[in-house]
Amino acid sequence: MKNIIIPFAASIFLLACAAPETNESLIQLQERRDSLKTVMANASSELLEIEEEIARLDVNFSLLQVTSFVATSSNFEHYFTVQGNIETDRNAQVYPETQGIVLNILVSEGQAVQKGQTLMTLDTDIVQKNIAEVETQYALAKDVFERQERLWKQNIGSEVQFLEAKTNKERLEKTLSTLRSQASWGAVKAPFAGIVDKITPKLGEIASPMMPVARIVSLDNMYVTANVSESYLPVVKENMRTEVVIPGIDTVNAVVTRVGRFINPENRSFEIGVKLAETDKLRPNMYCALRIYDTVLDSVITIPNSLIQQDTKGSEFVFVLDKSAANYTVRKQIITTGASSGDNTLVTSGIVAGDQIIDKGARRVIDGQEVEVFSAQSQTAIN
Repeated sequence: MKNIIIPFAASIFLLACAAPETNESLIQLQERRDSLKTVMANASSELLEIEEEIARLDVNFSLLQVTSFVATSSNFEHYFTVQGNIETDRNAQVYPETQGIVLNILVSEGQAVQKGQTLMTLDTDIVQKNIAEVETQYALAKDVFERQERLWKQNIGSEVQFLEAKTNKERLEKTLSTLRSQASWGAVKAPFAGIVDKITPKLGEIASPMMPVARIVSLDNMYVTANVSESYLPVVKENMRTEVVIPGIDTVNAVVTRVGRFINPENRSFEIGVKLAETDKLRPNMYCALRIYDTVLDSVITIPNSLIQQDTKGSEFVFVLDKSAANYTVRKQIITTGASSGDNTLVTSGIVAGDQIIDKGARRVIDGQEVEVFSAQSQTAIN
């Protein structure tokens, strides 16, 4: 037995200790790498034979103890996350249509208002005086027109006089209508139903069309907008399930309601929209995270990420247990994996439901080794 161990051990030691020459060519380095792999493979096989021989000869020999994870079918969901912003189309600053002194403020901040409700009134004294003056002129012009009309019907007077009276009356009618419309501008009204979030001026201050006097916000019809990398364009579809996560506040279930048709050339992204249900917890301009579920599968195999290993060829594998007599035999199983979600990874091939995969002790076993499997109650004893 010693004659078997010494040559391989000496080979590994010499090859491992030999430092690579700096002037070696790529081919020489590749040949040395392949030589080391061959030695390691032979040593692994030889070690297994030695372990089996020791187990046969040594009555006190105990098998390596491992724990197992039983693969089962379950649902699998995968999502990616993007940053979004909560918005609403009902978020307006209200401007007066005319300039004037604030006479009355009829609502308070935080109050609910209806569309068209008067928020405040402005001083329109100058306009009212103009209306009174024009009304006097209009009354006279109307009387003159009516008289000229009666005379014209009796073929008395000239057509020019009749037309001048008619024109003057109609002109004053239009002027009066304009002034009355301007007078109505003194009542600042809500453009839609919502909440008065802010009132800017105070009583007696001058309001101007250049400055907002109030802000009205409605929490109806809120939505999230987010920019998504163009690499996800083939994946993101309307009605795709999403979760809107506002850290420390709430998580809201929703779906994608709009997928943009334009790629922003500055950041190579497209915009999506997610409509939100009405809630008192959300506010316009809040930042949030969108979890967009791009993979939802039923009855698939997923295993913990910690069970998956990678060999020198880059292949992913796990160690599974095959029942052999009273104990179990280790088998290296190459697997194909898919997306990962949290601590679990989707296995698309190589594992079926019911397979026992070595959990604790997986880093200490080799292919073909016989092991003892601890029960669930004893797993805490395995390092």
